[in-house]
Amino acid sequence: MTQHYRWDSTTSRIRAAGEPLVKCLLLSEEATLTEPIQGTTAFASEFAGRGPRDKRGRSLRDLDLKRRLFKYPCSYLVYSAAFDALPGEVKDYVYKRLWDVLSREDTSQDFAHLTAADRQAIVEILRDTKPGLPTYWKMAAHASAR
Repeated sequence: MTQHYRWDSTTSRIRAAGEPLVKCLLLSEEATLTEPIQGTTAFASEFAGRGPRDKRGRSLRDLDLKRRLFKYPCSYLVYSAAFDALPGEVKDYVYKRLWDVLSREDTSQDFAHLTAADRQAIVEILRDTKPGLPTYWKMAAHASAR
């Protein structure tokens, strides 16, 4: 197996592109709702019905609308064609950073809004609904099931 060298400047550019995306995907700067949002249409149920659901019936498109916008604070845009079309090294970086945050390896202030239950639910939803997750996401699932 041949190892390839990555310049520090390349790593820096990947981080500069990937880190803001990780923060956005995990809704890091989301404002807390001061009062519930109510609508007059069936938008909420129609919107939630468009997303893939995990084995437990949960979706990243499930709305909260009481204390925050989404019940599970991870953007459903992770399923988009634009996300899937990210350059491989950037997508690898984003998956690794998502894993670092969701597995509690990264507990920095940017992600302090995520409870342990939020993190676990997001991991479980993504494992069941997002094709192409790196192997380490699946391996960790088997280890935690023991």
